[in-house]
Amino acid sequence: MEIEGKDNPVTACTTPVTEGMVVNTKGAKALRLARTALELLLASHPVDCAKCLKTGSCELQKIAKHLGLKLKTKRFRKILPELPVDSSSPLFIYDPNKCVLCGRCVWVCQEKLGKGAIGFAYRGFRRMVTTFGDEPVGKSRCQDCSECVAVCPVGALVFKAQ
Repeated sequence: MEIEGKDNPVTACTTPVTEGMVVNTKGAKALRLARTALELLLASHPVDCAKCLKTGSCELQKIAKHLGLKLKTKRFRKILPELPVDSSSPLFIYDPNKCVLCGRCVWVCQEKLGKGAIGFAYRGFRRMVTTFGDEPVGKSRCQDCSECVAVCPVGALVFKAQ
């Protein structure tokens, strides 16, 4: 976002609100950064929306529409992970290839519910959401509460077809 009187955009999530602050989320600099961030995210995200169970409610689709971008961007070279899909839970499927590392599932499992069945592992390009010991979800401490599925903004965590 852009703040009146500041030369460069700042992050909304880390900037404290102050008296009289004038914020612009649609300024040219802020929008350029938002578009670039989305394009970088899409460079490592499989765009197979027609096959995805989250199509129509995916936040990447909503953000792309809001920013006026296509989901298949050619600005950055695609680097897609090829990780195994975990369908060991009786209720949901976890596809780490679609995960955008937003941390919502980790937060709800660790902070809100206090279970800690999933968390972040590794660093850099290898970073991923996983269970302790990298066990399949169905064999981990996960109790299939499915709260993680409810907060996932993309198709990384989806309910199995009933």
